[in-house]
Amino acid sequence: MGTPLSENSAQWDRSPGPPLPLRGREDETRKLERLVLGVRTGQARLLVVSSPAGTGVTRLVAEGAALATLRGFSVLDLSPGAFPARELVTGHPHVAGVSALAAQLEPRVVQRLRQGPVLVTLDDAHRAPMSVLAAVSTVMAELGDLPVGWLITLHGDQFANAVLQDMATVVPCDWIEPLTPLSDDAALLMAADLLGAAPDPDVASLVGSAGATPSAVTGVVMGLLAENHVQVVADVARLTAGPLRCGTAAAVSPQPAEQLPASLRRRIAGRLAVLSPEAQDVLQVAAVLGNGFAPDDLAEMLGKSAAVLLRPLREALAAGFLDADGAEFVFHREPVWRAVLGSVPAPMRSALHRQVATMLLGRESQDVVRIAVHLVHCARTGDARAVAIVDEAARILLPSSPEAAAALATSGLRITEPGEPGRGALGVTAAAALVRTGRLSEAVELAREFLQPDDPCHVLRVPSGDAHELSPELVLLTTLSLHDLDAAACLADQLLEIWEHHSSEVLVGALTVRAVTSWREGRLDSAVDAAGAAVLVRGEPAGIGQGDPLWTKAWILTRLGRLDEALDAVDQACVNGVGVTSPVPFALRAAILLARGDVTAAEAAVAAGLAASDQTGTAAFPPPLGAVLVLCALRRGDLVAAADGLRRLEESVPAGRTDPCEVELRLIAGQVALAGDGPAAAIAEIRAAAEDPVLRTRLLLEAPTATAWCVRTAIAAGDPALAELLASAAEDLAAANPGHESVAAAAAHGRALLKQDVAALVELEAGCSDPWTKASLAEDIGSMHLETDRRQAVVAFHRALSGYDGVEAEPDSARVRRTLGRLGARRRRPAPGRRDDHEHEPRPRTGWGSLTGAEQEVARLVADGLTNRQVARELFVSPHTVGFHLRQIYRKLAIGSRVDLARIAP
Repeated sequence: MGTPLSENSAQWDRSPGPPLPLRGREDETRKLERLVLGVRTGQARLLVVSSPAGTGVTRLVAEGAALATLRGFSVLDLSPGAFPARELVTGHPHVAGVSALAAQLEPRVVQRLRQGPVLVTLDDAHRAPMSVLAAVSTVMAELGDLPVGWLITLHGDQFANAVLQDMATVVPCDWIEPLTPLSDDAALLMAADLLGAAPDPDVASLVGSAGATPSAVTGVVMGLLAENHVQVVADVARLTAGPLRCGTAAAVSPQPAEQLPASLRRRIAGRLAVLSPEAQDVLQVAAVLGNGFAPDDLAEMLGKSAAVLLRPLREALAAGFLDADGAEFVFHREPVWRAVLGSVPAPMRSALHRQVATMLLGRESQDVVRIAVHLVHCARTGDARAVAIVDEAARILLPSSPEAAAALATSGLRITEPGEPGRGALGVTAAAALVRTGRLSEAVELAREFLQPDDPCHVLRVPSGDAHELSPELVLLTTLSLHDLDAAACLADQLLEIWEHHSSEVLVGALTVRAVTSWREGRLDSAVDAAGAAVLVRGEPAGIGQGDPLWTKAWILTRLGRLDEALDAVDQACVNGVGVTSPVPFALRAAILLARGDVTAAEAAVAAGLAASDQTGTAAFPPPLGAVLVLCALRRGDLVAAADGLRRLEESVPAGRTDPCEVELRLIAGQVALAGDGPAAAIAEIRAAAEDPVLRTRLLLEAPTATAWCVRTAIAAGDPALAELLASAAEDLAAANPGHESVAAAAAHGRALLKQDVAALVELEAGCSDPWTKASLAEDIGSMHLETDRRQAVVAFHRALSGYDGVEAEPDSARVRRTLGRLGARRRRPAPGRRDDHEHEPRPRTGWGSLTGAEQEVARLVADGLTNRQVARELFVSPHTVGFHLRQIYRKLAIGSRVDLARIAP
């Protein structure tokens, strides 16, 4: 006898409550709802789901059970594990077994009907004995006039399917056959649910490579988690080992599948193994050709006609390995291509690369870059022609794709030995490309390897016989200027000693380095003169990474407060940089606009810079843009965005006193700390720089307002000794650089704060043209009058309030307005469209109220169903900027997906 069905069996009375939402099954969910609603009207109904394993049928059953439970149903689960192990044997076993099972099942359904409608679920019906299916059919017929819903799934078993066809004649029936593949969006939402965070593009690419079924998505995500391949940073799931190589960088890798998780490689290998041997061979040879390939090239490689390839290619398309893209086939996802390529044994990969290179070299019209990609895998050391082709290809890529150029050139060095012809030239190209991509330590190492001293002046030159259109001296100078400015200054001095032997590009680079180092040392006239000389000899930018000397001039003029001249310099400079310098002109313009008080225009310039950075594939959060973004957030009073921007800025800038951004970063960190935690915390951020004689000069020169801010904050923090040190240093700086009005005014402002000299502050305010500085001077005057002349204090605070309102300095305006309120003075009405005083209180850190105006706009558009690119077009910003806002939205609202956002958006 089989085991009877127990009233208390969990297998019969499971009450599912799926913790994660069902993704990509909108049509199927509507059929589930139709089933449940139909039964609630008193009519029995049947829904059959016939779909292969792994497509999500079990999850669909759980969703149906959950929907029914929410609507007051009792759920009875006929899982195959609860059925008898063998059919009852009495007389006629089938008849006896069916009758006994039906006799057990019917009372249980009827008992539940006393409480309301019932949903009976039977998942994997093909695994159930035929007697069980017959018993279900019998009970279904007996209870056909009662509110009982039947939800049954199977995986294409012809006998079970025949029984279900009979059931469909007993009660009204609907079919789902089969479940369709998940869309890309649904797969990503499912991955986000499993990860608890939004997948970044690399994680999304891996998820999309697994296959378009829930089982595949779950498998790859669980594999990523089990192998510790994923970490969550700012509510975004990223790969622990860093971004995936892509494009040329992946194509030249000696181990193309090395970065892929083992679970994904196994999954793709399993999918590959079920193809016919012919299709497997075709796919592996195609993978050597590249992520995309022409059918004619594949036919030539295989020595077959294109017609013969139709069947294996069609098989590969059906299996989801390939997509057709115009005249070419492309692998469905880059990780799929890399996994297939990695499945080719290494010796055969090299031989096939050699075959491809030979094929391409034999053609009249040659694609140098494509040939070079194959040569780095198969050329033998000493092959000067191969090295020359790789160098030419890397230089072709250098202007538009520095990452690809760096990958190709550095990979090409594998096929050369020290001293071989062409190695030096290729090394110079590689170093130049590494500079553009921001990999400065590697660039320095390469540049020093391929440049050697061979004259009394110790000027570094490229080895003889390796002539190069890129100046090796300029490559090294540029590399050092971004990595070790002291070393760059030494090299610049060497080069300028024999300036007549060098090109204008080298002279511009050396003069630019001299301008920056002179500025850092507090020799302002020398800095201005060197920057001006660099501009005079400038030609077309070299494109190595140094950029236009007008940028340096604009940078210096901005810090001297000569904003109109600075803006003119930016307007005259070349519009775009290259590689790591691509955001520089936008960052310069943004800093100038912010200093002029136009926060909105400054933010627009930052957005344009981020878009330029996206297009070149460089860092997603370049430090120059990040700095302005933090300051804009502070100006608007968005402390949450400022603190988050500072964190990301600190992550993007390496620590160390040689880094050019170090002092600027500490000053910005101090300003954020002052806004959030007060003056003591702010001084803690800048103390190391303030007490260091070298760094102190740089700190005071970061902005015309830096001296007053530092002195004022030190006084507020109860550290008069530090305030005196800073004020004295500012006076020394002004004395050493007569003729620079902003430097003299900054020193006078600092000393007046220390001496509580109202008359000096009044004089400075009268001669000040910078709107924010003028407002801060008025506020300082008002503060000093508080104890002695209340009426003068109110007048001064009103001047400060007007000035702060004019430059959108919301926290400053709010602070002064609160002071006026405490004094009992009537506060001025805010400008039209501005928030009232109570709205200037700090934003909450979470919830909808914590979102900035820009974040709320992005949130509403995303909630309406727009993609990041569509939102970007609507708001005239870059997709990267939208992504940045969306990450902040997820964090502040404590959600993990676009669906969650759509659910809670007002």
